Amino acid sequence: MTKSTPPDEVRVLVTGFGPFLDITTNPSWEIARALPPDLQSSHPSSRIRLIVPASPLPAAYHPILAQTTALIDQHDPHLIVHIGLAVDRDYFAVEQSAAKDGYHDIPDVDRKVFTRAENKKVFGKAAEELRTALDLEAAVGAWQGACSGIVATRKEGGKKKKKTAKELARAVDVRLSDDVGTFVCGFAYYVSLLEMQKRWGRRDVVFLHVPRLEGAEEVRGGVEVTKALIRVLVEGQ
Repeated sequence: MTKSTPPDEVRVLVTGFGPFLDITTNPSWEIARALPPDLQSSHPSSRIRLIVPASPLPAAYHPILAQTTALIDQHDPHLIVHIGLAVDRDYFAVEQSAAKDGYHDIPDVDRKVFTRAENKKVFGKAAEELRTALDLEAAVGAWQGACSGIVATRKEGGKKKKKTAKELARAVDVRLSDDVGTFVCGFAYYVSLLEMQKRWGRRDVVFLHVPRLEGAEEVRGGVEVTKALIRVLVEGQ
């Protein structure tokens, strides 16, 4: 990625989702809004600027389409990282692709779907599946290594216990996945992949699925995992 971006600043747009179903506090947004404005890069002359919107993406198809496109127009990012919650997982996973169709099946928080007719009108003859342009297989290996150095505090048996980096490396499970789904996560991913392809000719977009994190300490761990992923993606490891 760094070969096609300015050496002085890389703009990374990061989003999270708002409430849906019984999730009143969505950890994807809690992570996004807790990120710092900048990340230190291994390249002294390079700055990684994190752009987080003032509010989360609604878990609704039509607002996602409008807001995601507007955010890309406004910030012209080099990289987009969408974060979403996977309620059935206990690990972090970066997704490889998103489907064009299937968003007419599951109603969103507004009790609406993205109909087949709307899909045809908006996406036209775009590919049935879009994949990120980033080398995620290599990135995940580096990401796992980066997460092994994170030290966090978690509650265990009602008591706080500080884990060593080695212990946390086993606790923080980060993986490569290709199952973003056909709900709002997959929809946001597809929209951004398509928009970045139109603007840059490259699909420098990823979707990060996070587990259900509860409490400030677990969210802080999620923030560190997310920062590690962004660094790896920007620096092309």
